[in-house]
Amino acid sequence: MPEGRSPISSARVSTGDIARHSFAIVRRGFDIDEVKTYLQTVARSIEVLEEREQELRDAVNEADERAAHPVIDEATLTASLGQHSAQILRHAHDEAARIVVQAQEGAATLLREAQSHANEIQERSEAASAERVAEAELMVANARQEARQEVEGIRADAVAAGEAVIASAKEEGRALLEQVQEARKRVIGDLATRRKALSIQIEQLRAARDEMAASVQGVRFAIDDILSQMERSDDAARAAAVAAGDLARLHMPRELPDVEASADAEGVDPLHEVPAPSVDELFARIRAATDLEGEGAVPVGGAEVGGAESEADLEADPEAAPEGPDHDLIVRRDELLSPISAQLSRHVKRALGDDQNRLLDVLRSTPNLSGEELLGPEDVHLSTFTTAAQGHMAEAFAAGSVFGGAAEGSIQPGAAAEQAAAGLSRTIVTKLRQRLLEGADGGEGTSEQVGAAFREWRGERIERLVGDFAVQAFSAGVAAAVSPDGRVRWVLTSSDGCSDCDDNALAGAVPLTEGFPTGHAYPPAHSGCRCLVTPEGG
Repeated sequence: MPEGRSPISSARVSTGDIARHSFAIVRRGFDIDEVKTYLQTVARSIEVLEEREQELRDAVNEADERAAHPVIDEATLTASLGQHSAQILRHAHDEAARIVVQAQEGAATLLREAQSHANEIQERSEAASAERVAEAELMVANARQEARQEVEGIRADAVAAGEAVIASAKEEGRALLEQVQEARKRVIGDLATRRKALSIQIEQLRAARDEMAASVQGVRFAIDDILSQMERSDDAARAAAVAAGDLARLHMPRELPDVEASADAEGVDPLHEVPAPSVDELFARIRAATDLEGEGAVPVGGAEVGGAESEADLEADPEAAPEGPDHDLIVRRDELLSPISAQLSRHVKRALGDDQNRLLDVLRSTPNLSGEELLGPEDVHLSTFTTAAQGHMAEAFAAGSVFGGAAEGSIQPGAAAEQAAAGLSRTIVTKLRQRLLEGADGGEGTSEQVGAAFREWRGERIERLVGDFAVQAFSAGVAAAVSPDGRVRWVLTSSDGCSDCDDNALAGAVPLTEGFPTGHAYPPAHSGCRCLVTPEGG
């Protein structure tokens, strides 16, 4: 063998060892790690055999090459080897070929055995795994089946219990519904009866009120006439008395003697000696005094009696409250707001009159209309009063902004004036329509009912309502003129306010964004409230 060739390795695993090797059994089959380790050992042994086989093949090829291409001549070969050497060489060739064949057969046998054993191990492992998987799937299927059966049982029990509860609740609900319906029918019937009775009583009261108002008005006129006559009679009597006194003074001497002394001395009354004026002369003086009174003045010691002020004007008002520290603010607010409120009140009253005339015209042309057909759409009804009030609400807002310190026209009313006008319109229309729908049944009497409904809105009621919303728009203008981080305070304008107004006034200056203790941002706090909101320091 030439130098430099590595020795043929003899480390290998015999086929007997592979066949006799055993594997440890675990719960789910062979130990996978042990099988993998053994297979790696078999693979290394086969690899060594393949390397040994390659070495032998290389040696044989080299020998064949050298034999096929000798580098020495025949004489030298014969001299150095001879016949015996040639036989050894042939024998070596034969042995090498035999060894190669044995190595190939052994490697092939070992490879087949290793592959067969590995296949057997894999089959056993797969069979064991499949068996374990089948057992696990069977257990899971059984568990699922049991859980499904248990769930179905629980669900069936729950459904049965729920249906029983629902059935019981339905029965109880039907019983309660029947009781409620019976009670509702009784209550509705009772309410309908009471409503009819109350409607009759209300109509009777309204008729009596109208009659009483007419009677009171007539009595008032009569009393006014009587008082006027009494005043004239009183003035005439006073004039007559004055005239009589003047006459007495004119006929008395300038200097009278000691009357008492003369009377005591002579027993005669000196006044009886003074000639009294005749009756005709006295009545002439009374008529002259009466004529002068009719002209407006009666001379009584240089004073004019007929041109004097009434007693009510001369008497001081005992309930007049002294002027407070906010008197100037209240006066200024009234100067700004009162003309606007007066104009607003006139326009709203005019709108009420126009609306009443509209309904009466409809009734004259179509007497049998009633309810919504008579009143028309509510939005159209609302727009009538909103249009009448919106401009004045904008003026009230602008006045409030000027009162709050803003330049005139610098702040637009926007939604504040619209809300005030809409609130006023909504209040009037809602109550008016409700009053008309209660009594407007068509036929005779409808015109009288319309007149009665509109009469309720004349006078103090509409004045108070208009004042409430005018104060709201004015106060909104004051608040708009104050900066967002500013403070405002509540000013009482009368001593008979409500507890809310008192609480707000006692709170002093509060941040505009927080509002007053009662939750109001500005007046009015109640119907008829005429309080004032003003910036801090104002």
